[in-house]
Amino acid sequence: MHEHLRLLVMTCPQDQAESLLRSLLDEHLVACGNILPAVMSHYWWQGRVCSDPEALVVMETAADRLGAAMRRLAELHPYAVPKLLAFTPSAAHAPYVAWAIAATRETAPHDPQTA
Repeated sequence: MHEHLRLLVMTCPQDQAESLLRSLLDEHLVACGNILPAVMSHYWWQGRVCSDPEALVVMETAADRLGAAMRRLAELHPYAVPKLLAFTPSAAHAPYVAWAIAATRETAPHDPQTA
């Protein structure tokens, strides 16, 4: 069942992490997200090495919602080239996967404690 779940990882400005995540939650494009509010990113951009404080956001979504979630993040994200990476977990707790997939539907159960 874990093959139906995707982890979606994004970095963004710290002050925009919550609103970006909330937009995807409101649109049922992700089931859940965790914001690590303080990471320091070092990267090449326009021929030089840059360093910026960012937030790291880890989200879970259904495999069939991944494309829509990535497109929506690309539309909303303030960066010209946002970091949007997706992974398939090698294992996952089946009840959590079932809840996460259901939560990406309009008629989603919203409490993982009762799903």
